[in-house]
Amino acid sequence: MEYLGNAVVLLVYIGFVVGRKCEFENRCQCFVNNGKQVSKADCSNAHLTHIPDFPKGIKVIILDNNLITNIPDNHFINNSNLCKISFLNNKLKVLTKDAFCGANNLIELTLYNNEIKDVDENVFMSIPALKYLNIKRNYIDWIELNITFPHALQTLQMDFKIQEEDHIVNSFKGLVNLKTLDISGLSGECECKTITPETFRNIPNLIHLDISACKISYVYRGTFEFMSNLTFLDASLNFCLKFAGAENITYDLQTTSIKILKLNKIHQTFELDTIVLKSHIRNLKHTNLTELHMDSNRIQLFEKGALSSLPLTLRRVYLSDNMFGFGSYFYEFSLVPITFINISLQFSSHKFQNFYEEICLKNEHLSNKPNYNQHEIQRHGQFKSNTLPYTIPFKLQKLIFRNNLFRFKIEANNVPNNSLEFLDCGFNLFYSWIGPLLTYKKLIHLDLSNNFCSNVSKDFFRGSPNLKSLLIQNNLLGFVIIDDMDGEILQHIPKLEIINLADNRIPYLPYNFFKFQTMLIEINLGGNLLEDLSFQISHMQNLSYLDLSTNRFSSLNSTVRGQLETIIKSNPNLTVNLSNNPLICSCDTIQFIKWMSQTKIRFTKIQSYKCRLYNDNNELLKEPKRVYEILKKKCSSYTALLVVLSIFIIFFVVVLLCGLVYRHRWKLRFMYYMTKNRYQNLSRKQSDDEQYEYDAFISYEEEDAAFVHNHLLLNLEEDAKLKLCIHKRDFQPGKDISENITSGIRNSRNVVAILSQTYLESYWCLFEYKMARMESIYVRDRENMFILVSLVDLSAINLPLCVLEKVHNQSYIEYPNDPSANSLFWNKLKEVLK
Repeated sequence: MEYLGNAVVLLVYIGFVVGRKCEFENRCQCFVNNGKQVSKADCSNAHLTHIPDFPKGIKVIILDNNLITNIPDNHFINNSNLCKISFLNNKLKVLTKDAFCGANNLIELTLYNNEIKDVDENVFMSIPALKYLNIKRNYIDWIELNITFPHALQTLQMDFKIQEEDHIVNSFKGLVNLKTLDISGLSGECECKTITPETFRNIPNLIHLDISACKISYVYRGTFEFMSNLTFLDASLNFCLKFAGAENITYDLQTTSIKILKLNKIHQTFELDTIVLKSHIRNLKHTNLTELHMDSNRIQLFEKGALSSLPLTLRRVYLSDNMFGFGSYFYEFSLVPITFINISLQFSSHKFQNFYEEICLKNEHLSNKPNYNQHEIQRHGQFKSNTLPYTIPFKLQKLIFRNNLFRFKIEANNVPNNSLEFLDCGFNLFYSWIGPLLTYKKLIHLDLSNNFCSNVSKDFFRGSPNLKSLLIQNNLLGFVIIDDMDGEILQHIPKLEIINLADNRIPYLPYNFFKFQTMLIEINLGGNLLEDLSFQISHMQNLSYLDLSTNRFSSLNSTVRGQLETIIKSNPNLTVNLSNNPLICSCDTIQFIKWMSQTKIRFTKIQSYKCRLYNDNNELLKEPKRVYEILKKKCSSYTALLVVLSIFIIFFVVVLLCGLVYRHRWKLRFMYYMTKNRYQNLSRKQSDDEQYEYDAFISYEEEDAAFVHNHLLLNLEEDAKLKLCIHKRDFQPGKDISENITSGIRNSRNVVAILSQTYLESYWCLFEYKMARMESIYVRDRENMFILVSLVDLSAINLPLCVLEKVHNQSYIEYPNDPSANSLFWNKLKEVLK
């Protein structure tokens, strides 16, 4: 639109600077140009009831949203430089002939939403340079008044109400330069049941025409055929028009330059599903149409051959909010050379509130058009409810398939000859992604968010190696991702740059989950259940944004901080979002707070970060350095206390261990020697009937050797034929004494201890005694293998506790030193040993 280009040049030329209060009206903001002259005055929302007197050089006046009721005659007589004036949302009631007198160079005028009831038919003749005029939403019928508009006018936005055809014969007279006409009922009032070739006869040079929401029910042929320059036509929201009524529109467009055609909602909301016939759109084949809108029409099917009649220039198609069933027309549609299609919101529900506004009277012009019943619809479409066809137009680059609530598994599919780069399937019920997505080698963007998916296979992305953006937020992928230890799910998309895994109930991410993603720029993990960042990110040298918001992080550990510092060395723009996490500011996390105060990493929304202090109060983290200083003072005394306490605990543990070792020293020594013996010789478990190497191990002190050699060996070995283990005779030379003792005891059925005062004072004798005691307790299940022979009377005071315990619990034998009693002593000892 030419006037917009002029306006841009005008604004650049004016060179506005910061506004200030105007001297002529302090409720207005004035902007001056480089010459210090007021060029623009913004008096919007100032509660003005009258128009101020503006300086001569002013170029732009904004008076929107005030209470102005009148434009005095010749008020702008001195404002010959005025280019734009806006009275949007005021209370204007009358426009006199001289209302704009003097504003000879006015280019843009807005009178939208006033209360104008009376207008002089020549009111606009005083502004011959006018190119843009908006007079919508007023209390007047502009067509009936037969207003004369400036010949230079290029854009006109006005209300349009026609009840009889006679009224439109001379409408828009003199507007040979009009390029844009907006009579849409969406932004104003429009009612025109029937459009004839005379309706727009006086404006043949239109480029842009908006007749949406005008309650049109029929359009005669020839209405648009003389508009050779027409490139944009919007006939949407004329719900009584229907496709049968739109057939004449498509017929006329053959002689135009149409590029964009909008036929959204030309059927009633609660009408039966419809079928688009070949006759409805076949004439478009002879146009250069590039964009077609057919949203909200309850379309279920296309007649065979209808889609193939679309022009080869068509590139963008909008078919959202319809009722499509799967059928044979899908395969015909695959031949249409479009690059973009939107088929979202299929089978959507609608409110009932506007039903009575959509009542359509029977149209006699359409009475001969056929009606299709459900049987015929199925015949045309060959509908199969359980079939999901994998076929798309071969030139399609962008497909939007959102909010359809279709419940399917995405299984293996192989779509040949496709150029798909952008695929949006969000807000459906694709609950299992099995795949693989074969032949999608050009796919760059994939959106599968909000699908309640809980399963994704390791081969799903195998056919999409060039994928760069993956949006899979708000699913249930936390159930399957935690088991992907080697990053196999994403292994086929190494070029990935953006991934959104937010709101997936992920409690943990394996370390190698992003193993193959070295080119990631943005990772969103917000709204999950993460308590720690457990996966590797240090290899992502291009990472710029990491969103960890609304998780369960209390801090970031040293490993994570180290990885982030590695990244920022190569990418100084790294930003991390930790908002809405239960951060903790304590002595345990002081290093994390210190890192936050020193790192060059930027934190998104850091003003809202809160952390819980040691006293359970919440502290804002917008100044991490200040929080760190608070913790540093608190934790310094705590550290000293911790050191002292640690030393005390260590000392206590050492003393305790020493005590335990001392108390069980003999048991430990015994177990040591037993283990050593087992290592050297495979020991075998002893039993009651097993033959030992010795009948008894004799434990004695060297001063008692005479008793052992002269009496004990004589009576026990020679007379009783028992085999005794004597250390001087039977210990193996070169072997450690301790090993000889433990080995001798283990290979003897009994142990005979010759007690004397010197025995109790001997280290090795007590060692033999205690090793024998350990053998009895821990190896032979407390078997009574001990025989104590006392050579002298021993006082209980002089006995060690271990010997005294044995004496109290078991009997012992005293050597009588009496020839008459010696015989009885040796007999008892022989009996016990045998």
